[in-house]
Amino acid sequence: MSLLPAMHDFVTFFGELGPRWGLEADPCRVHAYLYLVERPASESDIAGALDLDGAAVTAALAYLVRWRMVQSVGASLWQVGGDPWDMLMSALEARRQEEIAPALATLRGCRDAALRDKLDPSVRRRIGAVLDLAEDLAAIDTQARRLSPQFLRQMVGLSGRAARFMDRTFGSRRDKR
Repeated sequence: MSLLPAMHDFVTFFGELGPRWGLEADPCRVHAYLYLVERPASESDIAGALDLDGAAVTAALAYLVRWRMVQSVGASLWQVGGDPWDMLMSALEARRQEEIAPALATLRGCRDAALRDKLDPSVRRRIGAVLDLAEDLAAIDTQARRLSPQFLRQMVGLSGRAARFMDRTFGSRRDKR
């Protein structure tokens, strides 16, 4: 199946966006394609639509499974959810599990080593500042997880509408440069 121009542009955009967020391009393209088609697709359908070889599709799907962004729904059929918020929350949860604890452990180890090795106080302060920031972000994340996905969706939607209103009313900061 050949992608129509709008679909091609959408899939290409996500393939380019993913690496900017630390994600691999092909899985992002596969995910975008599955999102658009709204139905289970076979690996050969995906390969044909995205001009990928079988190994690349298999690797992309394995990556997406690891991030809980795709589900197998039968013999070599794959699909993604249709709600972008659910997809975002799933991706954030996977990243949280893979990255927050190791980052905190590494930064705490750096702090402890800096103290043990009697590094210059300014270096210890700088390591401590980054650790404090990471711990603050982890604490915010912990509290945010206590909120329902529906409440978060409403808060982000309200905040986004308010920000767009302010941009239209007062102009954006970009306009003032």
